[in-house]
Amino acid sequence: MLDIKFLLENHDLVVENLKKRFKTDKIWLIDELKENYNAWKNNKKKADELRHRRNVVSEEINKAKKHKKDVSGLIKEASEIPDNIKKLEEEEKLFQEEINKKLIQIPNILHKSVPVGKDASENKEIGKWGKIKKFNFELKNHVELLENLNAADFEAGREVAGQGFNYLLGELAQLDLALQRYGVDFLLQRKFKLIVPPLMLNRETLSGAIDLSAFEEVIYKVENENLYLIGTAEHSLVTMLKNKTLNKKDLPIRLCAVTPCFRKEIGGHGVDTKGLFRMHQFNKVEQVVFTDEKNSFNILEEMQVITEKFFQSLEIPYRVVEICSGDLGAKFAKQYDIEAWFPRQNKYQEVTSAGNCTDYQARKLGIKYLDGQEKKFVHILNNTMVATSRAMVAILENYQNKDGSISIPRLLQKYTGFDKIKCKR
Repeated sequence: MLDIKFLLENHDLVVENLKKRFKTDKIWLIDELKENYNAWKNNKKKADELRHRRNVVSEEINKAKKHKKDVSGLIKEASEIPDNIKKLEEEEKLFQEEINKKLIQIPNILHKSVPVGKDASENKEIGKWGKIKKFNFELKNHVELLENLNAADFEAGREVAGQGFNYLLGELAQLDLALQRYGVDFLLQRKFKLIVPPLMLNRETLSGAIDLSAFEEVIYKVENENLYLIGTAEHSLVTMLKNKTLNKKDLPIRLCAVTPCFRKEIGGHGVDTKGLFRMHQFNKVEQVVFTDEKNSFNILEEMQVITEKFFQSLEIPYRVVEICSGDLGAKFAKQYDIEAWFPRQNKYQEVTSAGNCTDYQARKLGIKYLDGQEKKFVHILNNTMVATSRAMVAILENYQNKDGSISIPRLLQKYTGFDKIKCKR
């Protein structure tokens, strides 16, 4: 969330930011935040004055006793002060909660380079890589390919768990693991530290990573427990340093993790609801970096390059899209997507996202660093290294052969131990 003082001192900037994001329905929150903040300040001032008065009264009682004066009035006043302070502190807490509730509805300040646009149709293509292969046979969709290869059991997944769950079999399961291992190795060679994080977080912690009110229909909650299944390893990684103060010399801190991810929504129609492209459970290698404000946008570019090189090494054509203001998530100041080429679908589709949240998440999570004598909030960035399900669909479409077999990208073969998925029927 934004700093309340920054928001009130930069009223015009925040309003303009909301207009660029096409969120003018939230402008009214700024005036309410000002009222709430002034009420909070007033309460705090009264409480501070009472604390000071308590000390004064204590001294006056001691002096009066030494001079054998009547102290009953002072004692009565002193006895009432703690309850009055407690009442003001409770009101102060309520005002703070109200402020936070409204603050999380105000999105992050856009980087000046973000293209202005209302929705995804206005996202800006900024580059392409790779040669699109010409096929001399009719392409099959990945579901048909996998069923012919006996490499996945979609019906068994639906029967035991429901739509959006699948069994990956034999070589396809090995390909999934190969992408995970290769993705991790790719990041370890680039100064990332591998973490095995919790797959569940409590409500307070998860609320620091995301606006939970906006994700209630997306995140799975554990029944009768204050726990939620993570939608991405980002949730566990960004909260790992919750309420910590770091040393500037230790920044940037680069973390990565490979985890299953759990999401209620899958959307899509036809093959998307049956296949691998959209699932309730999938595996993902994630990057998260904690840094200072001076370097965060340079690191965003570095993280983007890492993921591009990863897909280049798999020889999968892609394009890079910069997300426009109206399509950008509330926590992001700037974001890039990589969209891989899916030849059977004859279109590019998203496979990774890289974004800079600046200090928006860190403020909710209380993650700071010491810069000399001053404490500042860190900047947090995240990037999908590889979501294996979507990467596998891209491989299945781009590497399918006329005989129905699937070639394995060269650099994954040392992880799979084979160069093709072949039909066993």
